Amino acid sequence: MNRFFLKYLMFLSPFACLAMGVWISVCPLAAAAEISDSHDVKLVVAETNLVLGPKIFLGEVAQIQASPFLKEVLQKIELGNSPKPGKIKQLNKKRLVSLIRSQPGVPEGVLIDTPKKIYVKRASQQIEQQVFQAQVDLFLSGVFKGKKYDLTQLKVDATGVYPQGDVELAVGSKSSVDKRGNLTIFMDILIDGNREDRIRISGKVAVYETILCAVRDLSKGERLLETDVYSVRKNIFDLRTDVVGTYQEIDKKILKTNLKKDDYIKSSCLQEIPLIHKGELISLVARRKTLLIVTSAISKEDGYADQMIRVENIGSGKIVRGLVKERSTVEVIY
Repeated sequence: MNRFFLKYLMFLSPFACLAMGVWISVCPLAAAAEISDSHDVKLVVAETNLVLGPKIFLGEVAQIQASPFLKEVLQKIELGNSPKPGKIKQLNKKRLVSLIRSQPGVPEGVLIDTPKKIYVKRASQQIEQQVFQAQVDLFLSGVFKGKKYDLTQLKVDATGVYPQGDVELAVGSKSSVDKRGNLTIFMDILIDGNREDRIRISGKVAVYETILCAVRDLSKGERLLETDVYSVRKNIFDLRTDVVGTYQEIDKKILKTNLKKDDYIKSSCLQEIPLIHKGELISLVARRKTLLIVTSAISKEDGYADQMIRVENIGSGKIVRGLVKERSTVEVIY
């Protein structure tokens, strides 16, 4: 008997839960309706209304006269979707009245006063240009890390009208500044944490750095001194080349090409001063365990520290390769 009763209860339990859910959803309106007589309830719908969210609620378009409990319940009745931010929507009068009367628990005979036409406008906001620019500056300060820059052009492709709420701007990972200073930013616009739009921001950036220029015409092979150059600030994106910006970069360097007065000093135009010059008489060193042999040779090319060059052994006339160790010294490597 007990086993049969247990199975019977298990069979009925889903239906009991369903009935309880229906009771919970309907009970507030039904209870409220019992508290308020239909003559005590009155709804006055306004002709023009401003709503905030994506849904229209009765409390946003009507003044409700009812008991506090019923008024709170009636205010939350959903009437449909709102128009887009800043746009206006007209509500159908008969459909609105029918929708209200059909809600569970609304007293029969409730007085609903409506105008001939009902308009609903969605509240909106515009994001000012300076708000976008502040976010762009934050992005650029991270890109250039302390370098001085100027934002010379800025274009924001945005609709300009968004829902009311807290605004948050998020820069996408594919945002960048290219080698010509062209700025491209992809930015998400979030209102109360919900993404409403993704926009593209474009512009032009200038970054100023000190570079060195020639004081006078300079010749190929000439060693550069501080007196041969002067410094000036230029937008590096206008140069599009590997310019030199400090005196340390020209120290102990010679020119690989001719330069005219006021030309930029490029790192590609510089080279180290060779320790050994082509045609120079040098010492050729050969080491074998404890044996050291030193002879004379003639360099067949310029040589730089720790660089392999060709030399001619004066005694044998043979061409060998050796490593430049120091001024006028080349060591044969076996």
